[in-house]
Amino acid sequence: MTASRHTGKPPSTPQAARYAANRQAKTAANARVAEERSKTALVLGGGAPNSALMAGALAAFEERGVRFDVVSTSGAGALVGLLWLAPKGASPGEALRNWVNAYVDDTIYGFFPVNYKVFFKPGRLAEQYRAWLDGLPGMGAFLDESHVGSWGRLWRDWAQLVFATLSPSALNWFDVGLCARVPFVESIVDFARIKRIAPYFYLNAYNLTHQIIDDFPKEVITPDHFRAAFAFPFIYGPYPLAGCEYYEGATRDPLNFKDLTEKHTGLETIVVLDVLGTDALIRKPRNIYDSWVLSMIVPLVKTAEDNLELFALKHNGGWRRGEGAKADLLVVPFDVPERDLPEVLDWSHSNGKRLFEIGHRSAHAFLEGEGAVLLDAPVSR
Repeated sequence: MTASRHTGKPPSTPQAARYAANRQAKTAANARVAEERSKTALVLGGGAPNSALMAGALAAFEERGVRFDVVSTSGAGALVGLLWLAPKGASPGEALRNWVNAYVDDTIYGFFPVNYKVFFKPGRLAEQYRAWLDGLPGMGAFLDESHVGSWGRLWRDWAQLVFATLSPSALNWFDVGLCARVPFVESIVDFARIKRIAPYFYLNAYNLTHQIIDDFPKEVITPDHFRAAFAFPFIYGPYPLAGCEYYEGATRDPLNFKDLTEKHTGLETIVVLDVLGTDALIRKPRNIYDSWVLSMIVPLVKTAEDNLELFALKHNGGWRRGEGAKADLLVVPFDVPERDLPEVLDWSHSNGKRLFEIGHRSAHAFLEGEGAVLLDAPVSR
């Protein structure tokens, strides 16, 4: 019997080998379309429950006139980024602030901690039911929470809970996901406008069929591409597009530095909004529902942390150009008080509002400090 030699590396699988080979091929493909004029980039990572942090930060960037040559997004970062760059029926600042209204009134959330305003029942009958509701005279104005107080929000959210409860559902054992696939996105994002926005813009999705990250550029993005990039396992399940099956890109690569830096080789400043890569999200659950939420988030925490550290130390040569790095890598720090950490993944309105203000305040502080370089940075787009 021949003794095996321990190499210190886990055994490779056919899937891992294929993924590595595909990454090499993609590096060559990226080189063929690479450009070096772009100097500034913004990376928006995944994280839906605490996405109001990113919304607040982008609202601050909008107020200060900050622009980037490239915007690369993943998961919930794609939605927030599009609310900033291609909002529908609202200004960027209004669209970002209105995202807080996707969170649920605290009185209701206290006894039913589920965001029925974001996650909808699946099936054709449920789709027809929502279309019927949307077509009722005055329904849009009734559900608009942009200019209502706490009592108005409670009343509207209660009505939406009743509507959600009465909705039919086609969920069955053979379904691959629990929820309808972001049916509201066309009402808040202007997809016809995306191809005309100034910066390079990407949203990433993991191609299950070919085992590689696909980056959809602004020129091709449709609601189908968005839903492919938002297809989180179990909640939505894989999304079919152009003969392939897709998962949310954040499940594999939550920050997606590889394609960003291979396609844009002259970047000097990369700003990162990462709401997942912090150990503060790893905690004891408060109840069984909270435990289920953490079961999805906790694995992504380490992935996001490793992704950032690996890029900084191995591929970027450090964090600052003055210390030999290829680009200044600036991470916007979100100063969430320790007392609020147990609720940071809640979909309650108070949490959404609090996170927005923290993100807004943190981004302004960032722009007064090391991010000040962005205030005068010329853009090439």
